[in-house]
This record gives sequence, structure tokens and C-alpha cells, in this order.
Amino acid sequence: MYLSRITLDNFRNYEKLTLNFPSEGALLYGLNGCGKTNLLEAIFFLCTARSQRQSTRDEMIRFSSDYSYLEGTFTNPDGLIGESVSIGFSRDKKVSMKIGGTTVPTFSQWLGHATVIPFGPDDIKIVQGQPKERRAFLDLLISQMDPGYLESLINYRRNLAQRNALLADKIDDIQMDTYEQAMAAHGAEIFVKRRKIVEFIKESFTELYGEISDSRESATLEYKPSIKCDSDTLKEWKNVFYKGLKSTRKKDSLYGFSSIGPHRDDVSIFLDNKEAQAFASQGQCTTLTLSLRIGSILCGEAYDKNTMIFLFDDALTYLDAVRTSRVFPLIKNRGQIFVATSSEKFINLDTVPKITIVKGQVNCL
Repeated sequence: MYLSRITLDNFRNYEKLTLNFPSEGALLYGLNGCGKTNLLEAIFFLCTARSQRQSTRDEMIRFSSDYSYLEGTFTNPDGLIGESVSIGFSRDKKVSMKIGGTTVPTFSQWLGHATVIPFGPDDIKIVQGQPKERRAFLDLLISQMDPGYLESLINYRRNLAQRNALLADKIDDIQMDTYEQAMAAHGAEIFVKRRKIVEFIKESFTELYGEISDSRESATLEYKPSIKCDSDTLKEWKNVFYKGLKSTRKKDSLYGFSSIGPHRDDVSIFLDNKEAQAFASQGQCTTLTLSLRIGSILCGEAYDKNTMIFLFDDALTYLDAVRTSRVFPLIKNRGQIFVATSSEKFINLDTVPKITIVKGQVNCL
């Protein structure tokens, strides 16, 4: 399926907007600040119930309004209308989510109806930024593939917060053990699934980087969990993590936080066997993140996700014409492509219709 129609009501700088899209997607063209990124954000929000810019819901509500509402229609490739999705939220923290007219009670149940892969200038933080940026990349990707993963993540964070609260206060061994057992159970799920997805992406990551860069360098990546476990079984990861939590309890109480767990994981990215974070240029970092994102597309295909949407928000800023020309052929016919740009330089998407945006006013060409 593909996103065939979107309706916005008081979202960002759009008071009222309804747009129809073909299965190929659209090229959104306009000057900076006109609302291109806001439209991409709306599509991303329809798919994930969150902002790819890490904005709060309040920030996405139009200034003059106290609520925002988004609705999307997904259509089958043969033209038959599929399911409709809608999400509304207000400044008093009320949220309403529906899929096919049925209320969805939790965000974990919302994720997965459409897989969205964003490409943006901030993606470079995946390579250059802190470990939390790479964890966020993994968490969003896996959550869209596996709803159970998000449940594990939510439960793990809840018990982590409880353990940290006890560490900062007088330790109650019985309570602490309860939280640590829950952390170990949910954490093991996270460890194993992160490891599996990184190994999957790793297989294509090197090849994708080589195709975009013309094999000028060799790239690879490696999952770096905060505990050491060579097993592939949940039981063993749970046991190792639980023992680790008990053994670090005294040390952690001195600092007031948990020193091991999925919240301390990282993914190392290498370029010619050197840490890309320290040695890669801006163009190389952009190529690395594009390779990761395109590797995510292959994950979607492996999980039989038949609705994949790709969002390019000036993501090719640091690439030369040669590298840019190699990106779009890698994702052609794999999903619906939306590109927001203030310059059509180097972008060759003849089959995608152009939409011009001027200060929130949309014109379809």
C-alpha cells in the first residue's frame, strides 16, 4: 500500500490542507521555512505518532489553535482504497488514535501499520553523535518491524527508572531484586533483537556504501552491547544481565545510576577499519547514514512490510553529484518517495510529481 491522501488540520503552519499523492510519492520544492519539512513531519507522525525532529506535540500544534488533527488514507497498488488512519492531540494532553475507524489505545499498537524511513541532515548525528543517537536509530527501526520490541523497551525503561530511584535512596534489596529481574527479562529481549538487526544490516551495509561511494573506502559496523554474552538465547542473555546488575549494585549506588543495560549500548561504525566518528568527512558520514537507512529498507522487505515510505529532507546536502545520482536507483520501486528540497540540483526523479510550497500554500504541478 501507499499513502494516497493526507489531511492536516492546524498542524504546524498548515491551517487546513488536503493532498492526494500517487504511489511514486512527490518532490516538495520551496524556499527554506515554507513548510516542506512540516509536511514530511506530518507523514512521519502519521506512521509513528512522533516527530522525527524530536518535537513535542504542543510544538506541532498551530500557534492559533489548541489542537491538531492528521488523517491519512492508504491505498493498494491496484487502486483499491485500504485503511484510513487518524491521530488528533490537544494542548491539554488528550490524544486520539484510530486505524480503520477503530481506536488504538497504545503507541506500541500504532507503530507498524506503515514503515517510514527518514533521511535528513540530522542523520549525520548517527555517525558523529553520542551513542543515544545510534540507539534511537535502532529502536525506531526495530519497533516498526516488531511491536513486541517497543513493549520491552517501555517496560525496561520503567524498571530502570525505579532501580535508579532506589540507588539514589537507601537500597531495599528485595525491591531492588524485583526491578533487576524485570530489567533482565525485558533487557534480554532488547539485546537479542538489537544484535539480530545489526547483523542483518551489516550484511548489506558494506555493499551499499561501496555502491554509493564507488568503493573508495570500506565500511562496516558492529553492535557493542554493554554486557558480554556470546549466546543467541534469551535465557542466557537474561542470566548474564541479571548477574551483572547484582554485581554492579554497590558501585551503581555510589553514582546513583545503572552502569550496564541496553541504555548503555552503542554501535561502532568503521571506515577503512577506523572509527568513522573521529575520522570521516561530512560527505563520508552522509554516505554512511544513507547506507544505514537503505539497509533499513532491506529490513522492511525481510519483515514483509508492504507499505514503506521514504522521506528525504535535504538529506543529500554533503554529497557530490556522482554520489547523489547513485542513491535513488537503490530505492527505486521499493516504496513511496517524498523529497523536500530548496534546490532541484542533482535530483533526478522524473517519475515523481512536483509540489511547490510557498509559505504554507501548496501548488501541485
